Amino acid sequence: MAKVVQFHELGEPEVLKIEEWEAPALQPGEVLMDVAAFALNRADVLFFQGLHYSLPTLPSRLGSEASGTILAVGEGVKRFAVGDKVSTIPFANARYGVHGEQAVMHQDFLAPWPDELSAVEATSIWMQYLTAYYPVVSIGKSGAGDFVLITAASSSAGLGAIEIARASGACVIATTRSGSKSDAIMEAGAHHVIATEKEDVAARILEISEGKGVRVIYDPVGGSLYDRYLDALAEDAIVFLYGLLDGEPAKVDVVKMVRKNAIIYPYSMFNEVRHRDRLEKAMSYILERLKDGRFKPRVNDRVFTMENAIDAYRYMLSGEQIGKIVVQVGE
Repeated sequence: MAKVVQFHELGEPEVLKIEEWEAPALQPGEVLMDVAAFALNRADVLFFQGLHYSLPTLPSRLGSEASGTILAVGEGVKRFAVGDKVSTIPFANARYGVHGEQAVMHQDFLAPWPDELSAVEATSIWMQYLTAYYPVVSIGKSGAGDFVLITAASSSAGLGAIEIARASGACVIATTRSGSKSDAIMEAGAHHVIATEKEDVAARILEISEGKGVRVIYDPVGGSLYDRYLDALAEDAIVFLYGLLDGEPAKVDVVKMVRKNAIIYPYSMFNEVRHRDRLEKAMSYILERLKDGRFKPRVNDRVFTMENAIDAYRYMLSGEQIGKIVVQVGE
């Protein structure tokens, strides 16, 4: 028996319980993991609230980011063996959940745990770097001379995007609401930070870019913020919308988009990683840069334990964090 986070009804963090769980019989392709650490993502909150596009079957586990050691393998597992240290690739599959002391996972959602990283760091790799890789590198093809706009930049996905955009040679313009996190965002590698509650976003972008504007926009906020940078798009800009933190959908201004030959790209990392060739190319890119130290996962200063794991979800909803929120299970 292992302790895991589960919920029996939809709602706020109060519906989450730490309960005893016995691993089911492994299906073909599955492994049983001894979890060393697991990480939170905003999608986890949407999942137990019933607002995610993957709907839970109650009672349900949750979470897709973890690192650990393989305890057992099912029939047909080829890429991994008992004793291997692994980290999970984020997935959109309500069958699996990794938040707890043990987890069942399909081999297709596993990657090697890089030797250079601790358990806390290893569980913080894939969501933040894969989410940013496709818009900034694979699809957006940012490079020297480009200006990349990263909104909500203090999130783990935002911080990962800062590293990836810098590695491409682009100039990184980041946004945060109040400006209280500006120093940390600059320390993470942004060239410029705009406080959206205090500054004219489009005017500042045009000032920073000397009138050129931003060509790649990596935006989980959307809504009213989209309107505020729209006048600062570069020619052939691509606006990647991958979230609705504003609470309202963006209303597309067709005229202004046409003027810049710009497009809006409704983006989900899950639509990319389901293609094995795209996933492997991205993994190779990220692992190479982790190995030589160019990338370093940014973990929140506050690391939780299994005993206070539910407080981690409350902390995520507070919006106080900078970087990935992690629960360390083992020592």
